[in-house]
Amino acid sequence: MNQPDDIPSLPIGVMGRTLDPVQSPSLADSVLSELRRAIINGKLPPGERLIEAVLADQLQVSRSTIRQAFLQLRFEGLVDMRPRRGAVVTRMSSRAAREVCTVRGLLEGWAARNACVTLTNSQLESMRALGRRMGECLDGGDIYEVVELDIAFHAFICQSDDNIRLHEYWQALNALHGALMSSRLAYYNYDPVTVIRLHDDLCSVLATRDPEAAEQAVRLHYLGTRWEDEEDH
Repeated sequence: MNQPDDIPSLPIGVMGRTLDPVQSPSLADSVLSELRRAIINGKLPPGERLIEAVLADQLQVSRSTIRQAFLQLRFEGLVDMRPRRGAVVTRMSSRAAREVCTVRGLLEGWAARNACVTLTNSQLESMRALGRRMGECLDGGDIYEVVELDIAFHAFICQSDDNIRLHEYWQALNALHGALMSSRLAYYNYDPVTVIRLHDDLCSVLATRDPEAAEQAVRLHYLGTRWEDEEDH
């Protein structure tokens, strides 16, 4: 029997919504990502003045879109807004670096106590693979991708804890930590072998299934480096 063409659609809740609408990245998000990548990769170096009109022309967007991106970059700690100068790429001091690493180390160290027990051997191997990929990207000069891979690596640890606040505070520091990694990888001249070893060693400690050792290892991973620059002399 033929079905009538005017069958009423079922209200949501009768069958239930199983799929969400597909959404492509907005123009504002694309501009934000491009500026963030340029800052972390060093194309827009610390201290660089960001001129709305120039960036709008280069990216072929409106100045209001650029201003919207500036607000988010300021929130992330990548851009400072200064009187009479406007937006300037943040120059991270040693104090700021220590503060970021301290907070990340404390939050993630706590999560590591659970991660070392719950992470499977397969997940630990995935983390080791991310570390190796970081070395490859560093060798190729793609610092932004190194940062993205590093976030993915450490997310394995943080997501092992179900503390929502811990996740939120940890994620809020991702962009700032990325800028820190960008400047310090160059400052300390880290080579791919060292980057791979640091992350592989952390996986080895997690594999011991010892909460105390795991927490200590994560904290040392963040805080074991001496943050020094010209401000300390």
